[in-house]
Amino acid sequence: MENFEVALKEAEKVAKRQRACASKSADSLNKLILEVTEARKQLSAPGAGVSDVFNALEGRLSKGDVVKDIADNTKELHGAVNKLGKAVDKAFVQDICAALRPVQLDEGILDQVIAEHLYQQGNFTVGDTFVQEAGIGNAAALKKPYTAMHAVLEQIIARNLEPALRWAKEHQAQLTASNGEAAVHAFEFRLHQLQFLHCLQSSGPAKALEYARANFGPYQESEMAEIQRLMGCLCFVRRPGASPYADLMAPSLWSDVAREFSRQCCGLLGQACESPLLVAVAAGSLALPTLLKLATLMAGQNQDFLTCNQLPVELELGRQFVFHSVFACPVSREQSTPDNSPMLLPCGHVLCKVSLQKIAKGTVRPFKCPYCPAEATLNNCRAIFFPDI
Repeated sequence: MENFEVALKEAEKVAKRQRACASKSADSLNKLILEVTEARKQLSAPGAGVSDVFNALEGRLSKGDVVKDIADNTKELHGAVNKLGKAVDKAFVQDICAALRPVQLDEGILDQVIAEHLYQQGNFTVGDTFVQEAGIGNAAALKKPYTAMHAVLEQIIARNLEPALRWAKEHQAQLTASNGEAAVHAFEFRLHQLQFLHCLQSSGPAKALEYARANFGPYQESEMAEIQRLMGCLCFVRRPGASPYADLMAPSLWSDVAREFSRQCCGLLGQACESPLLVAVAAGSLALPTLLKLATLMAGQNQDFLTCNQLPVELELGRQFVFHSVFACPVSREQSTPDNSPMLLPCGHVLCKVSLQKIAKGTVRPFKCPYCPAEATLNNCRAIFFPDI
């Protein structure tokens, strides 16, 4: 990102320099045209000496230095363009083959992942074309659930939550089994809340109050504080600018509920809310600069990047790409498993069980922690568990 920002700044400098160069060059050319026009008038006059006119023109042009001004302006522009080219070369790597490893992929599965991505994003026309050209047999089954999901999303964008409410009621049992009753209750109330506010804005307080009486009853115990705030909105219909409940009218609430509906719907389909293909491409783009630099360094040391089993550097992608807690043993460099769980030493350091057993060589024999002078025995080490984030 830093190199990309530098390239953007250089591009802005080039654009600014180009405008300045064009303006100054135009002024210089206008002066040159005026001088030549004046010289032509002098030549057309009776008895004009050709040599005298040309000598005078040359003197004025030399004094004004028009050609030098144009050359200097153009030179400065070319310098800025060269700097931009170097910045672009740093920010955008043209050849990424150095970081490419041969991987055996099942083309059928990859085609299905791409098709699901297109349907999940709502690109049904492109998805249908891809499915047809790829020869995917279960295209109708892939498309159907996403068609229904996007039909509801379109209604949410159009400020109509009735389809979403019907969907939540129809799938209440499944949602409760996967998310818990409290979460489903809160999701349903959010839909009713936005529908109430939309009714208040479009139909007035009487209709909104009627909607509240018909639908807010089941949520009195868990959402009473929020219901009271919604009732407060009735008092500020004609004075929205003075309302202390203006946050309830924020347009972003609609995009939030649309995102939440997508998450719930994709969860029932066994899919992540974010497209797996999109996440993989985004993560790969962040890791690519490090991998390319690593490949270059290893090539300079006569090491084969393509055949190394473990990368010698960490690829930090950020918390947005962390989906599960992962522990890697600092001794063996292996990730923990149910059979090789993380073990907490009394000193606070953590090793995997297998590494600890190799160091301890017995259950009661004292051993020294590999990272501090503290001693421990295998019996006073405790297994720890990392919950999903």
